Amino acid sequence: MELGWLVSTIAGVIIGTTFAVLISTMNKKVVRDKMGNIDFSKSDIYFQWTRWDYTIIAAAVYTFLCIIGLFVFLLRGDNIESPLIQFFFHQTFLFSLLTFIWFITRIAYVFKGIKERWPNEFK
Repeated sequence: MELGWLVSTIAGVIIGTTFAVLISTMNKKVVRDKMGNIDFSKSDIYFQWTRWDYTIIAAAVYTFLCIIGLFVFLLRGDNIESPLIQFFFHQTFLFSLLTFIWFITRIAYVFKGIKERWPNEFK
């Protein structure tokens, strides 16, 4: 394995775990029913601006900076053999995927909560 991929994997695990811990610590504020499902009528956390939103923004900004870094080194004339190109390529792919998944999950929870709180509004 090349040096850029290895360093990027280590950085991805550290940063990704930090972001995941920030998001998962919100679970203590989620009210669940007897079956273990989220009770959206009692859980207001999904309808407020939380650290989950800040984490998504931080991941998106980091992804954007990695894209800029990738373009700078590509315009400089480096190729895939360069450890910096490998690092930025891997980070861009990893964090764009994570940001997209977190964003879609966040939107899904909000829509599911709206549907369960106000079921008469939707057909």
